[in-house]
Amino acid sequence: NKIDAYRLYDRELQQFPAAIDIYLKKAHIQIYENDSTEAKEDLLIEQIGLAVEKVLGLSKKDQYYKSRRRQKEGAQYEKVASEKERFVIRENDVKLIVNLKDYLDTGIFLDHRKTRTLVKNEFAIGKERMLNLFSYTSSFSVVAAKAGVRYTTSVDMSNTYCDWSRDNFQLNGLEKFNHIAIRENVQFFLENMKQNWRFDLIVIDPPTFSRSKKMPVPFDVQKDHPFLINHCLDHLNQDGIIIFSNNFQKFKLNGDAINTDNVRDITADTIPEDFRNDKIHKCYLIKHS
Repeated sequence: NKIDAYRLYDRELQQFPAAIDIYLKKAHIQIYENDSTEAKEDLLIEQIGLAVEKVLGLSKKDQYYKSRRRQKEGAQYEKVASEKERFVIRENDVKLIVNLKDYLDTGIFLDHRKTRTLVKNEFAIGKERMLNLFSYTSSFSVVAAKAGVRYTTSVDMSNTYCDWSRDNFQLNGLEKFNHIAIRENVQFFLENMKQNWRFDLIVIDPPTFSRSKKMPVPFDVQKDHPFLINHCLDHLNQDGIIIFSNNFQKFKLNGDAINTDNVRDITADTIPEDFRNDKIHKCYLIKHS
């Protein structure tokens, strides 16, 4: 499939509540908290480590473990290390920088691989300008640019992720003046965007909750998604496309509060075959009525 990263194991067995992702010849292993894991996490790591070493031939130095704790509402995931151990993976014709050690996430969300493929093969075709909100390391922007989108604007609240985005642009030979990363609170950015800014493709992939110090009020995707979508509709060209996604498993789209009835749930088309959990994210295609 021309990919260097994929999910090998996705919590199929109740006694092993873990996700194992392969990045080239390294294993990124996340242990998910439940009522029984905390007391035996060390044992789980030992058992999984032996299996990964025996079956995949990956030694302990090529195994990276993270604990996925239940997050209180609005809690922020913190940096977990500062070793800056980065390397490059490929996904189709795109190169992306990942870091398996320093953060809970790695620099790419593997559950959106099919979404990125749809952007590459369908949604970005013939588009001139793209806006990517909550852009993280801007993999959607890189894919769209490689597919022919001339200008991309990526917005994220983290300086670290904006710098990471710029490194991804440079790695793929993209012109830095055409593909920019802006560090800003997305809600503030939308409220203050110039009226004449127009886009052909907009990607919105927000967190479920955010209570950052950089935000005057907490963000809640269930409550705040109509604000995001309606502001983006105001800046979407008539034949443009919005891709709206989130990872809140109880999410319900508030169609009555959105200023268009042209909304299609494309979730089933965006879940990769290596993900057992078909509720890993929700994804919608939104256009003007």
